[in-house]
Amino acid sequence: MAKKKINKGLIVLTKGERISVISMLTVIILLLGFSVFRPMIDLPKRNKMAFHKLDSLLAIQEATRKAIPENKHYNEEPPKKEDVPKDVHSSSKKTNSKKEVEAKIEDATKPYFTQKPAKPLAPIDINLADSTELIALPQIGEVMASRIHRYRNRLGGFINMEQLFEIKGMDQERYETIKPYIILEDKTLTKINVNQDEFKALLRHPYLEYEQVKAIVNHRERKGLIGNWEQLKEITGEVNPLLEHYVTY
Repeated sequence: MAKKKINKGLIVLTKGERISVISMLTVIILLLGFSVFRPMIDLPKRNKMAFHKLDSLLAIQEATRKAIPENKHYNEEPPKKEDVPKDVHSSSKKTNSKKEVEAKIEDATKPYFTQKPAKPLAPIDINLADSTELIALPQIGEVMASRIHRYRNRLGGFINMEQLFEIKGMDQERYETIKPYIILEDKTLTKINVNQDEFKALLRHPYLEYEQVKAIVNHRERKGLIGNWEQLKEITGEVNPLLEHYVTY
C-alpha cells in the first residue's frame, strides 16, 4: 500500500486519493448549488399549477352557468379549490401577480347560484300551458315538458293533479317542487267516442289497452252501439275509473 509522502510539512496525496477528494468536492458543490437554485426552478412549476387551478375553476363556473336556467335557485355549496383537476391546460391570459391570481380564484369559487335571484313564477294551468311555460317550471326540462304535453294530448286533458304521476319520470319530489306553480282551473276535456272513433284513435288513449279496444270495436260491429258507462265496463272488463270522464256515446 502506497504511503503518503511528506514534503516540508505538506501531505502529498497519491493519484487515487486526489481523484476521491475531487469527486467529494464536486458532489458537495452540486448539492449546495441545487439547494440555492431549487426555489427558482420550482417557481414556474408552482405558477403553472396555480394557473391550471384558476382556469379549471373558471371553466367549471361558466359551464354550470350555461347548464342552469336563470330562473332556478339552488342552495348548494360552491365548487372547492381542492376539487379542481390539475391536468386542465391553460388557455386564458397569464399573469405573474399572486394577488391577481388569488382574486380570480376567489371570484370563481363564489356561489354562482346566488348571484342572480330566482325569478318569481306565476302559477300556470297545466291544461292550458304550452311547452315553453312548462319548461320554466323548476326541475322541468325540455324532455319532461314534452312528456307532459304529449300525455295531456293523448289523455284529452287533466281531471286532477295526481294524473301527473302517470307520466314517466314524475315522482313525489318533482311533483312537490312544481306544485306551488301549477293550477287546474280549466277542465275542458277532449273526449273519445266509443261508437264512432276508429280503432287507432281509441287505442291512443292511455286508459285503454289493445284487447279492450278490440272488444269495443267487435261489440259495436256485431251487437250494436254502446249506450252507457256500465255497458262499457262489461265489455272492457277492469278499466281505469277515470275513463268515464273521457268517453261519449
